[in-house]
Amino acid sequence: MAGPIYDFIIVGGGTSGCLLAHRLSHSPSQPSVLLLEAGSKPTGEELQPPFYRYMAPVLRPDLDYGYASTPQTKLNNRVIPYARGKGLGGSSVLNFQVYLYGSAEDYDRWAELVGDESWGWDYCKEMFKKIENYEFEDATKGYWEFARPEAGVHGTQGNVKVCLPPVLEKGIEPVMRAVVEEGGEKINLDFNSGDPIGIGVFPNSTSKEGRTTSATAHLVDAPGNLEIWTDAVVQRLVFDGVKVVGVETADGRRAKSGKEVIISSGAIDTPRLLLLNGIGPANELEALGINVVQDVPGIGKHLQDHVMTFMSVETNGDQNERWAFQGNEQLVAEAKAMWQKDRTGNFSLHSSVLWGGFLKLPGYEQYSEYQALDNEWQEFLARRRVPSYELMGSCLLWPPDTVLPKDSSYITGNVVLLNPQSEGSISLRSANPEEKPIIDLAFLTHPYDRRVLREAVRETYIKLFENPEVKKHIKRQLCGPTSLSDEHVDEFIQEAATTVWHANGSVKMGKADDKLACVDSRFRVRGVEGLRVVDCSVCPLTTNNHTQTTAYLIGQKAADTLFAEYDLGKSHLRL
Repeated sequence: MAGPIYDFIIVGGGTSGCLLAHRLSHSPSQPSVLLLEAGSKPTGEELQPPFYRYMAPVLRPDLDYGYASTPQTKLNNRVIPYARGKGLGGSSVLNFQVYLYGSAEDYDRWAELVGDESWGWDYCKEMFKKIENYEFEDATKGYWEFARPEAGVHGTQGNVKVCLPPVLEKGIEPVMRAVVEEGGEKINLDFNSGDPIGIGVFPNSTSKEGRTTSATAHLVDAPGNLEIWTDAVVQRLVFDGVKVVGVETADGRRAKSGKEVIISSGAIDTPRLLLLNGIGPANELEALGINVVQDVPGIGKHLQDHVMTFMSVETNGDQNERWAFQGNEQLVAEAKAMWQKDRTGNFSLHSSVLWGGFLKLPGYEQYSEYQALDNEWQEFLARRRVPSYELMGSCLLWPPDTVLPKDSSYITGNVVLLNPQSEGSISLRSANPEEKPIIDLAFLTHPYDRRVLREAVRETYIKLFENPEVKKHIKRQLCGPTSLSDEHVDEFIQEAATTVWHANGSVKMGKADDKLACVDSRFRVRGVEGLRVVDCSVCPLTTNNHTQTTAYLIGQKAADTLFAEYDLGKSHLRL
């Protein structure tokens, strides 16, 4: 094939891909690296301020692939829109900027599932240090009782800027305090200690300048041995037998690989690209007239995600100042101008705080749905540091098109199902690479998931909205169950549950005897040479966090793996 030759070709400039491109290109041996991204280089003020942290997918539809699920049978056959970042940085451009590791148990279990101790917590916590640049700077001095990460435990030399908000928005502290006191929950001073259990303030992937994306963290001042092609939609992998030796884009650009092609296109587009190129379940590929290069039954299977529900109430305006600001066009305009001038003011304050907790449901061991799980799952879920659900206590107004009276405001609580048992799939409609994939999320198809989400919605409603400190401010419910009966909570979930956009597992990592494992613990695609997958599609389980951090970890682990295999050297540069 014609085209330039690169040592490493990375297909996908998302969260994992940008980090991996940086690490490889900055190694002492200076291999040539090509990074291909289907989108462009995102710019715009809508992407930076904390005030816009939840709005990017709506304000910038040009940076979203516009995917949607199949009708979800357990959610009243609703179709779930599925935002995926399109552009350098990938979904780190559109996400909610929460920076959480998850539980130490997640990584120890990962190591068990893939048969490789280097995926265990003791190793992963050191990799996180390489990734991050925590900005402490007395960030929590005004609320030390709710957040106090230890400086020596976290990285300060990495590229991804991480911080806690300098102050808490009005109204947050009394609600947090009430939830802790009424519910008897412990305060978690550092969610990234390996133990996520408790209530506290979530760290963000942001800085005084605003949102950190994987592109702003890793692609600024790229070295000469890193070439980046944007608007480069890779449709074809070029084979020599069962070895991948290059790629071809939709507009006809070609590139050869001297060492490896690495697919880093995410949990939806990575399996899609593999399937289009004959790597996947043979029977499915043959039915679409696709030549089978390698029969890998697990490609596109084991798709998992976190399911979320919003619950929102209208409150008196004296509880917090969110609507007083958001509902006033003049104040918003003035705050926007101040942000553009010096990165201060209300655009840096509003939505800068997301507090919440990772909690266990009381009595979960007695659920028949828990007892029906296999022994390994029961043992994992019973571990002290493994939560049942996540509570978020200060998210956006829901429904988002709600207009409130001037003297009102709102409180929104979110409930997230953790450790899902349901498994969906990614498949093709046809052999046409222009067609969008079939995304079956299979939300709540497993009875354990339905039970846990029901109980978590009820627990969260009681903790937040039946709490005397909050209840005294409530005017009316904007979004929530009619009552807390099983029937009404289930009806609410069926109508309101949606995604947190944490898709993973569709090109699962695993041991050689795992029939659905697609890659080994070193990211190599089963039965194919010269090809690896490096993104959240490889997750063998859904980590108990917001998965951008897992995507960074996967990129770092892949870099360490390739450094060792190709003797790229221990870099003297900041990695």
